[in-house]
Amino acid sequence: MRLYTRMMAVALMLALLTGAALAEGASEPSRLAQGYRDLILATDYGDDVTYVIGHRHPDSDTVGAAIAYANFLNELGVKAEAVVAGPVNNETKYALETFVVAIPPVMENAEGKQFVLVDHSAYTHAIDDMPLARVVGVLDHHGIGSVQNTDFINVRSAPIGSTATLVYLAYRECEVPISQEMAKVMLMSILSDTRNATSNTTEMDRIAYEELAEISGIGDVDALYQGMQDAAANYDGMSDIDIFLTDYKEYTVGGVSFGASDIKASGEEAMADMCDRMLAAMEENYESIGLDMLFAKVSNISGNADENQAYMVAYPESARMLLDACFGNYDGKYFVFKENMSRKKVLIPALTAELEK
Repeated sequence: MRLYTRMMAVALMLALLTGAALAEGASEPSRLAQGYRDLILATDYGDDVTYVIGHRHPDSDTVGAAIAYANFLNELGVKAEAVVAGPVNNETKYALETFVVAIPPVMENAEGKQFVLVDHSAYTHAIDDMPLARVVGVLDHHGIGSVQNTDFINVRSAPIGSTATLVYLAYRECEVPISQEMAKVMLMSILSDTRNATSNTTEMDRIAYEELAEISGIGDVDALYQGMQDAAANYDGMSDIDIFLTDYKEYTVGGVSFGASDIKASGEEAMADMCDRMLAAMEENYESIGLDMLFAKVSNISGNADENQAYMVAYPESARMLLDACFGNYDGKYFVFKENMSRKKVLIPALTAELEK
């Protein structure tokens, strides 16, 4: 592991140095960069369009990674197009409109098409009929999912804060110049998934964050992030079930199916109110969703250190009991957490471990 870490560090440094050389006018990629390009292009993409798509209920990381990786493939001569698995959320919409970057078109069915999957690798998180599609690549920062392909394809999975950081590495390793527009969309992804580099952040995320912020030309990154947060917590005009499904993922462990939503609110009063609404929405829509258990986490974005950072509710009673067994933070109405927790790194692993017992 130590040797691998050192090799990755050396590779990154070489990529950054040769990337700088390109910026100064070098016309040909270095030998190392050409080797990375050859690995990407060893996959048989054929003449079909390769669609780059993220998970259902798209968030800023999944959208930004799709846009930037589709552009990366086009720069290497692969015919690629970014698409999204559904309407983008308010946070992503705010950022892309600020950047004057078009929102990718929605694609709902995968049958007969060719894809690179970003920010997911499980059929349960993919659009309909993905098993009937051809997957030619995966970039993800979650656990290895259920997507299968017997062909030689490019797969990159790492315990990293943002999928867009993996896309950034692809640009740097292959010495593909990063435009201001692509820097903005990748920075959007990292800001969202790492809470402005304050949570779930690796050194590689920080390296990407710093360089992309510089290339993007955004004068006040903190102000951009605050605007994204304000937009994320704006659910005006949305029904409670639409709010629940805005940032929502489904899982199956040991024959038990469950869905987990991540919602934002500003301040404890707003968090409690949103929890009440989400609990009612889960109960009302339980049969139509068709899963065994439903969970909703409401994260505080007020920035007030004296306020609780997350509340959770669960439905039905079996879900509440499971959450209690995992964390025990139940106050009789809500599960209360003094610090916000990652759904990917804390909540789902805890639920999975308890269900596997």
